[in-house]
Amino acid sequence: MRKEEGKERRLWLAVAALALTFSVTARAETDTGSAHNLIFKLPLGEGPWYLSSRNLLTSREGFDDFFFGYLDLNLGRELGEDSGWAAEIGYRHAWLEDAGVGGDWRDEYRPSAILSYQTKLGDWSFANRHRIEYRTFEGGSGANDRFRYRNETRLIAPWEFTSLRARPFVEEEFFYELTDDGFNYNWFTTGMRWQVSEGVVAKLGYRWQAYTFGDGWNHRHQLVTGLLFFF
Repeated sequence: MRKEEGKERRLWLAVAALALTFSVTARAETDTGSAHNLIFKLPLGEGPWYLSSRNLLTSREGFDDFFFGYLDLNLGRELGEDSGWAAEIGYRHAWLEDAGVGGDWRDEYRPSAILSYQTKLGDWSFANRHRIEYRTFEGGSGANDRFRYRNETRLIAPWEFTSLRARPFVEEEFFYELTDDGFNYNWFTTGMRWQVSEGVVAKLGYRWQAYTFGDGWNHRHQLVTGLLFFF
């Protein structure tokens, strides 16, 4: 191993340890849980059009209470050959279990638009995604319709570990309510991802989820799993 590579790996581990330490010591209500992702991308013919789907099931209070999930479908188009840019429009249907007595489920409808970019930064893989969601609610929640902006940045390191050839990654996504509330969610995720077979990628990691509830910030520590299918 070259000396420079050793320094880069130690720096990566130091950043991850710092983020974990800060999340554990943060003065706020904390919770644990999990987030399980299933993602598809299917080209439509030989052209720039494709279908994509990002789906989630998540738990709180450990692994006992699966309280939130969504399914979506998006139509996308690559914007120029080898430009790295792509745009999508789609629809996401979400379900949220209320925390109160009775455990009723609330439906949420999210038409959305996405602009994404990906490229190589040397040996690193870089991606950034902008997402605008129009959120409407049903099921007696009393919540008003609203617009939300989300931005996710991902870095995948070039180093490979074990026989799986797993590569470290880090993701940062923040949520900003345009209608009200402002900045109210932040997800910091780090872990490993590897190619299971041609067109299939798995990931395993840790997420520090910070969110506002009432007048303060709360935190949830999540185990993150994922399967990504690229047809």
